[in-house]
Amino acid sequence: MFTLVKQELFKLIHKKSTVILAILQLVLMIALAAFAKANSTSIDSKTIFISGFGGLGWIVFIMITACSSIIAMEFQYGTIKELFYRRYSRGMVLISKWLTMLLYSIVYYVATFLISLILQLILFSGDFNLTDIYQNNYSYLAAAGLTYLGNFLVLWLLLSLVLLLANIFKTTAAAITVGIIGYFATSIISTIMFALMTKWEWLKWNPFNMLNLPNQMLNGKIYKLLTMLSTQEMVIGNLVYIVIFLGLGFLAFRRRNV
Repeated sequence: MFTLVKQELFKLIHKKSTVILAILQLVLMIALAAFAKANSTSIDSKTIFISGFGGLGWIVFIMITACSSIIAMEFQYGTIKELFYRRYSRGMVLISKWLTMLLYSIVYYVATFLISLILQLILFSGDFNLTDIYQNNYSYLAAAGLTYLGNFLVLWLLLSLVLLLANIFKTTAAAITVGIIGYFATSIISTIMFALMTKWEWLKWNPFNMLNLPNQMLNGKIYKLLTMLSTQEMVIGNLVYIVIFLGLGFLAFRRRNV
């Protein structure tokens, strides 16, 4: 398993898109921070710090692209056969890809958090301190940590679905397109679900409702009334759906023709 993960990481690191997207995100984060500094009267630097200077949003698209291609590309170019010829089981091959994406996402979140701290210290240390209270008795540092944690769980809820879809489509482009469209669709549907849940309370357990976890982690009292679930229940719900979607993807991968 370690050898497979090592091979996947090698392929990931040496992909041009990996380096290009990382540099692009860094540039956009710096650009947003500089723009906010220059327009401090109209842009709230505190809010964009909590959101990682836009970095949290970019991670979603980068990870959807990576998760879509890590499986679909193997089948598209026939390289998946080489792994099977080495007598690796399908389960080991797929789990190694999951672990690679997990490590990739953790690195992105940690890097984004560290870059945000650096930008705050360089550009906005005079505007607010990380230990100042943001809202609901959370400091800016604690609020950012909760936001990152909530976004990480929601991201993997989306990625588990993307990894399932990547086992269905034959080309990388199709898998990426469906993944990104699905991300926007789920964001829209999750807000519509609030109205439906007032009529049918059992709908509170649907996966779209779980996407509201980041907001609820910071504004538990308000969002609990909307989601009809406690924060702990939403965390558990996200984990359960992640396991379900990954399990379905595992079954699809094992039955897929090479």
